[in-house]
Amino acid sequence: MRLADLPRGVVIMTGSVVTAVEARELREGDLLTVGGTTVTVTGTDHHDLPGMTRIPVSYHPYDTETVRSERWTLPATTRLIPRQLLRTERVDCMSCEPGTNGRDVLVDRVTEGWVQSWVCDAHLQM
Repeated sequence: MRLADLPRGVVIMTGSVVTAVEARELREGDLLTVGGTTVTVTGTDHHDLPGMTRIPVSYHPYDTETVRSERWTLPATTRLIPRQLLRTERVDCMSCEPGTNGRDVLVDRVTEGWVQSWVCDAHLQM
């Protein structure tokens, strides 16, 4: 479920969004911009060499229909420009009984940041 699909209510977002991401923080499905090209991370392997990260990626070179796949080995602290970083986050209504009204939602760290709190529609109308 995406954040926009939460049942009606109020979502309070934090102001911080991700503007750079380290290679060790990447997950499968993340979208990056590298040298003007959009790259999709197709997997990660954080157990290669100390301080290094192996990242399989795919992209369309020169905006063609061809899909090119490569495996990059980068220092784990290499900073990359993210376009989309979907992460699952547990969102609970802050007014309901703890653990009774929660959802797992996908939040894009690049455009949405983090969810600080959520108030369900039932409590919003009280």
